[in-house]
Amino acid sequence: MNAEKGFQFYDKFYLIYKVGRFSFAVGLLVLMFSLDSLHVGQFSRSSLYLIVLYSVVGFFILLSSRKPTVFEFLLDELFLYLLAFIGAFSYSFFAIFALFPVFFSAFFLQSRYGYLVSAVAVTAQLVYLLQFGDSISIDLFLQFVFNTIALLLMMLAASKLRKRLEYQELYIRSLEKEKEEVAFYRRLYEISADLAHELKNPLASIKGAVGLLKEGKGNDRIFEIIFKEVDRLDSIIKDFLNLARTSVGEKKRVSVKSLVEEVVSSASVPGKMWSVDGDDVYLFVDFKGFRTAVENLVRNAFQWARSFVRVTVKKKNDWVEIVVEDDGPGVRPEESNRVFEPFYSRRQGGTGLGLSIVRKFAIENGGFVYVVDSPLGGAKFVLRLPAERDGNEGVNSGR
Repeated sequence: MNAEKGFQFYDKFYLIYKVGRFSFAVGLLVLMFSLDSLHVGQFSRSSLYLIVLYSVVGFFILLSSRKPTVFEFLLDELFLYLLAFIGAFSYSFFAIFALFPVFFSAFFLQSRYGYLVSAVAVTAQLVYLLQFGDSISIDLFLQFVFNTIALLLMMLAASKLRKRLEYQELYIRSLEKEKEEVAFYRRLYEISADLAHELKNPLASIKGAVGLLKEGKGNDRIFEIIFKEVDRLDSIIKDFLNLARTSVGEKKRVSVKSLVEEVVSSASVPGKMWSVDGDDVYLFVDFKGFRTAVENLVRNAFQWARSFVRVTVKKKNDWVEIVVEDDGPGVRPEESNRVFEPFYSRRQGGTGLGLSIVRKFAIENGGFVYVVDSPLGGAKFVLRLPAERDGNEGVNSGR
């Protein structure tokens, strides 16, 4: 199996094999030392040195290897052969242990490498048996034949298991993709319905007002209604276009704090206090889109604030944060994601597009926006953008 396929089970199984290899080597080393100290068996120094070397190699592969290669499975077989050759364990153990590199090589690697590792395992066992010369018995030969069949069956089983897991994961991914597509279209239909609803109300008011004018019942109140609803339609359409349009505005170097102070001053509401604090930082960014995003955050805060709005600009590592807080009712935890969805609004007369525009701008510029509780008692919106907007210009303290 190829590392580029990126199946989820791939890394987990490979980690299991690496840990198993190292555990086997260390366990074998401990067993040899224990038996030797108890004088149960005598092992040559070459056996101990070889196991120590295998443990070190296994530890190195465990820490450094990111994807399996054919060489590490061939190395496993070489160590097993050498251990059997110098008498650390018998042919039967050698044949059993050889099943593991054969199985996992066929599982992880392409078919030709699985065949290669299997062929080397069979050859190593044949060479081991030929050491005995004329002493090879019919039982030993039959054992070799059965071991060879077992190796081939293990290779085929690993290949089949791999294909089965690949098929299952591809099937699961297809179901997830289908689920995402269904959710997308469902949300698209909901947005279409919300947009139609938002347009229907002011159009109904305008239609009623025009009907009164047609009957000759016009007055200043009727004209006021018409102008108000036309402005509302204009606002909805502009917000919707801002949400749908890709940001392609010209980028320029912007003083974040100066822009925020200007926006807050123009969006402030009589009777509600405000403050702008923080660092004088700069961004190289689409000015129009950035201003629109900040305006939507600030206006949302003033709409919900009881008496006070605080905006803070600061640089944190490689990010510039614009924090907008208010002392209003706040946002419930279950609504922390929904408030950024198009047409979701808890405010009477709101289009529900402002915060969606903020999130769109943040995503398109490599940042993000989120909401949490504020120490002021209301909501705390954080717009975070990367400090570096191109290769040369970024965030500086001062001009």
